[in-house]
Amino acid sequence: MKYISIDIETTGLNPLTCNTLSIGAIIEDTNNPMPYEELPKFHVAILHEELQGSPYAINMNHELIETIVQYQTAQDQDEKNDLVHMTGMQFLKLEDVAQAFQYFLFKNEMVNDLIVQTTTITAAGKNFGTFDKLFLEQIPEWNQYVKFRSRIIDPSILFVDWKTDNQLPSLTECKERANVPGVVTHNALEDAWDVIQTLRTKY
Repeated sequence: MKYISIDIETTGLNPLTCNTLSIGAIIEDTNNPMPYEELPKFHVAILHEELQGSPYAINMNHELIETIVQYQTAQDQDEKNDLVHMTGMQFLKLEDVAQAFQYFLFKNEMVNDLIVQTTTITAAGKNFGTFDKLFLEQIPEWNQYVKFRSRIIDPSILFVDWKTDNQLPSLTECKERANVPGVVTHNALEDAWDVIQTLRTKY
């Protein structure tokens, strides 16, 4: 089975008032798990003229926001290219994100024909259905290009301790219980990879 692990960074919790700052996505094939370096990846920072959100979330993502500002204020294309090379991210205007993501799916054979515009995918992610999905669907034309299957893969259900947990485990707890090393960094692409590594312990 193929699925796409997706994570986002935002300026807050409300998808109607806060901004999506970055998207990280990795295509995983459970029948052919590949090293991280060989997996198809989509990592984009989103260019905004204004930001709205909570002080906590904005502070947590201050390095990402600083990088976006550096791109927006770059003196020439060479400086922008250096930032792309250094960060591994594309820098896109909000209105270009949905089509770029669908093209990423097309390049990696997740969709056969761009004429049929809407691509339906199976998504994975911690709290994806109640958080990331809601933000992504606020991106202009997202639902025109990409839709999610109703069944979403969340690693927490695989690592819950039904006898002692009072709530579903966090991604950090899932990683610990799966013996996946490292901390959760709140970098969208790295968090998407954390989800794949955690799920891989079950297949």
